[in-house]
Amino acid sequence: MRKIKASKIGNNHYQVDMRGWVCPYPKYAVESLVKKLGDGYRMDLLVDCPSATDDVPKVARAMGCEVPEVTQIGNGEWRVVIEK
Repeated sequence: MRKIKASKIGNNHYQVDMRGWVCPYPKYAVESLVKKLGDGYRMDLLVDCPSATDDVPKVARAMGCEVPEVTQIGNGEWRVVIEK
């Protein structure tokens, strides 16, 4: 299994590229990623699994996060914004 790497793209703002990860891995990975996210932080999760656009926001919201947007960024690719 590949290692998940968060890239800092701004103050309190990270991006995690999970394109190429087969579902349900993005759904399960978001649990550990959100736990590491500080209050007031934002994470953009890039996915290419259509079911992750539903599953990831559900998990993040259940953990007390906001998911202000899920945006298609390419052909079969999405950005899920998670704010803690």
